[in-house]
Amino acid sequence: MRSKIYLSDEGFGHIVRQRAVIEELKIQCPSLEIQVQTEVHQEAAKRFITGVEHIKKYNNITWYKLPNGSPDVDTISANYKDYSTRASKFIEEEMMDVKADFIISDFVYEAFEVAARLNIPSFGVAHFTWDWFFSKLYPPPLERDLVYRFIEQAKTARHLYFPPFTPEEIVNFYGKKAIEVPLIMRKEIDHKVSEGEKRFKVLIIDSGSGVLADSIKRALQSVAEIDDVVFYVSEKFAGDWKNVVYIPQEDLIVDYVADMDLVIGRAGFNTISECIGLRTPMLLLGEAMNPEISENILMLKKSHLASFISLKTFEDGLGQFLPAFIKHEYVFIRDSIQNHQIETNGAEVIARDILNNL
Repeated sequence: MRSKIYLSDEGFGHIVRQRAVIEELKIQCPSLEIQVQTEVHQEAAKRFITGVEHIKKYNNITWYKLPNGSPDVDTISANYKDYSTRASKFIEEEMMDVKADFIISDFVYEAFEVAARLNIPSFGVAHFTWDWFFSKLYPPPLERDLVYRFIEQAKTARHLYFPPFTPEEIVNFYGKKAIEVPLIMRKEIDHKVSEGEKRFKVLIIDSGSGVLADSIKRALQSVAEIDDVVFYVSEKFAGDWKNVVYIPQEDLIVDYVADMDLVIGRAGFNTISECIGLRTPMLLLGEAMNPEISENILMLKKSHLASFISLKTFEDGLGQFLPAFIKHEYVFIRDSIQNHQIETNGAEVIARDILNNL
C-alpha cells in the first residue's frame, strides 16, 4: 500500500505534525510506502522525516509577511491572481504522477481534488484552514470564488483532523467532515540537554520566517548579566554571551522543548502544542494582524496555560522582567500546565482512523 503526503510550503509546523503521523502510520502498517512532497523546507523534511521518499515540488500554498510579521495583504493578493491557472496545471501533473492508495494533505487543497479525480480517499490535517485564514484578513486578499473553491476541494476529503485549539468556527463549518483529535505529538522524546545543567533553562524560539530575529538579538543583550539562567537559541544568533547555548541550525528547535523550564516565542501553533504536550511553561509574544496567532492567544488565555509579554518588553526589558516573572507568575503557569488533562496521542488516533477508512 502507498500514500502520498503534501505539505504546504509554509513554516515547520507541518513537518513536525506529519513526522508524528508518519511514524504512527509505519507502526500500524509497516509495509506502507510513503512519499512526502514539499519544496521550501524540503531539506528539513528530509532530515526529520526518514524512511520515506521525498519529492521536491512547490505545492502552491503559502503567504507573505511584512517585516513585523503581519500578513502582506497586497503581495498575497497579487500572488493569488493567477492561482486558478497554476492550480489546474498542478492538478493535471499530479494526476499523471500519483501512484498512491490514499492521500494526506497538510493543507494543500489541490491534493484533495487530485484524490477525488483519481477516486482514492484523502485526509486533511490542520490546526487552521487557509480558507479561514485568508477570509480573516482585511481587506480580503483572495477573490471570493477562490475561497469557495478551496472549501469545495476540502469537502471532498474523507476526514479532516483538527487538534485542540483549532478555532471552533472551522470545526463547526466543516461539520461531519471534521474530526477533533488530541494534540499531534511524537511518542519518542530525544533529550538534547545534559541533566548536569542546574541553571534555569529558557528556550527562545524565532518564527520559521525569522520575524523575531532582530528582537531576539536585543533581548539577549538585555539578559547578558543574568547568571543563574541559561538561554538556548539558534546558532544563527551566535555571539560571546556567557549565559547562552547555541542550537545547531540543522536541529529542530522544538525538539529542545522537553528539557526546558520555560519557552519564549510567538504564539504559533507548533510552539504551543509542543509546550502543552511536554508540559513546559510558555511566555508568548503576539504578532500584528495575524488571525492564527490572535486566535491561539485568546484560547490560551482562557485555559491559563501561558503568560504573555509585549514585544517592547521582550526586546528592551527582558533582563528586568524575567527574574520577577520566574519568582511569581511563572509558578502559577507551571502548576497549570503540569496539571492539564489534554491528551497528546493525536498522531495515533489519526493513523488508526485513516487505516480503518481505506
